Amino acid sequence: MQSVLVQAKAAVRIAMYLAIAYFVIKLWQDPYGSARATMNFIEGVGRFFAAVINKFGTFAKGLAE
Repeated sequence: MQSVLVQAKAAVRIAMYLAIAYFVIKLWQDPYGSARATMNFIEGVGRFFAAVINKFGTFAKGLAE
């Protein structure tokens, strides 16, 4: 059983290294596109947390009434 776990960990490690290599190559080939995609991702995360805070505020305001 332990050898299966070791093999699974090795497979995950290889997949992680391949993903990192892919992103590094994509960044090297198109830095502007990569920066734009990163900013879009950060903007989306920010919008999500802003919506969560807004909904939580609305919920708390409803409890106070």
